[in-house]
Amino acid sequence: MSPFDLSGTSRPRLDALAGNTPPDWLALACTALLLLPGLVFLLGWAQPWAAALSGGAGLLALALSPGWRAGWPLARRTTWLCLLAGLGWAGFTGAAHWLYATADWQVRDAVLNDLARFSWPIAYDEEALFLLRAPLGYFLPAALAGSLEGAQVALWVWTGASLALVLGLLAGLGRSLGVPSAVLMAGFALFGGLDLLPNLWLDWNAGAGALAAWGRGGEWWNRAFQYPGHVTALLWAPNHAIPAWLCGLLVLRHGATPGFARALGLGLAAAAAWSPVAAAGAAVLGGFAVLAAGNARAALLSPVNWLAVAFALPTCLYLVAGSNAVPHGWLFLERADGWWRWPLFLLVEVLPWAVPAWALLRGRLLLAAAVLLCLLPLYVFGAGNEAASRGSQAALAVLAVAGIAALWRAPPGPWRAALRAVAVVAALGSLMEASLLVAKEPWEASERCTVPEAARQSVFRDVTDWSHYLTPWPDLLLQGWMATPHPRPIPLRSPPCWPDGSV
Repeated sequence: MSPFDLSGTSRPRLDALAGNTPPDWLALACTALLLLPGLVFLLGWAQPWAAALSGGAGLLALALSPGWRAGWPLARRTTWLCLLAGLGWAGFTGAAHWLYATADWQVRDAVLNDLARFSWPIAYDEEALFLLRAPLGYFLPAALAGSLEGAQVALWVWTGASLALVLGLLAGLGRSLGVPSAVLMAGFALFGGLDLLPNLWLDWNAGAGALAAWGRGGEWWNRAFQYPGHVTALLWAPNHAIPAWLCGLLVLRHGATPGFARALGLGLAAAAAWSPVAAAGAAVLGGFAVLAAGNARAALLSPVNWLAVAFALPTCLYLVAGSNAVPHGWLFLERADGWWRWPLFLLVEVLPWAVPAWALLRGRLLLAAAVLLCLLPLYVFGAGNEAASRGSQAALAVLAVAGIAALWRAPPGPWRAALRAVAVVAALGSLMEASLLVAKEPWEASERCTVPEAARQSVFRDVTDWSHYLTPWPDLLLQGWMATPHPRPIPLRSPPCWPDGSV
């Protein structure tokens, strides 16, 4: 019986196709890429004894991870195509500023510039002493170039290599799911919600015209939370999207195997240095996959997972230092209008994909991803509600692959027609979001301003307190193991970071 036969079997269909591939060199390459920034962080931010203990635990965990004997699963031609496509895809991210870079890069450029120029750990002396405390994983390998210009090129290469692994995982999943790799990759790149529809309605009612979102984007129509489509995620926050995509696709490809359970902790611990909230969302899916497959004992007894805890400890202490200052709380306590914004949000972002995909292609992991996406908006964290926008991205990756597989393989019928309509509207919305790249001119990253100066001049200066980038120093959580910070005096009044005003 075909895994896509809907005639009455209760066996989960998606789980019969994906999740049973034992870890291989591709999985190890993904884990090693996620791990590298954490090792760089320890070398630059921790005292030598802490770096040796924690970094040694991470390297030993990688050496003990399953998959070393499995080989590389992709053909040489596919591998090279993934690498070239990944480098091309990375050109859209804003990392090298060859195309228009979104406003978030105002501060991200400053992070990269400071990491490239200054000795680590970095602190800023601006009437009081503040430590640079943020998820730095995405930037650290590129910052080793030592200058902003070199770091931008290195960041493009680093992003391209990361996206090449995302494409490699999609190629492997396409083979398992019976979906052409090019179809799965293109569908994944353009995946998103139905944001186009509320934007058309809001713009029309405001008298701005139906196409007002062209060159503007518009995935914040709800005003309370956002689930970024994959174009949006890559344009605005590749540092959060990439680790979430890698972790989510690894769960989807390997999650039912004992080998995955024995190494689950290392990938999640490594991803935390990139984006702790995205890693937490992936951890929910990974933990569910391990429990559903009956591999909890293998996970708990695995030395790799316990070594991963030792590797993650300094990074986690660093990331939680001063985090109480970040806005957080339950939705219905934080927003009086949450009772209607939440269900409306789900009707636009989650249910149009999840319901027809579930009707066409059953699967425990698909159900888990959909439930997680429905519940995440109930807790608010961060000035931009990162609990939703970052914590959702691994689950969105699973939903994207499941939706594309259902659309490609399911027999004709009303559910498939509904899913096709959803995919068309979502793709049009993604292209509308990508219009930023052609409607606006590229601008140069500033070499003038440090992180506090860039934050003070950012377009977001009036809507965030930047507590997710800076924390007062000293901090009791960090003083025992972190190296002594190097304070940088910051003038209270700075020259313009972007004197041409092009951002």
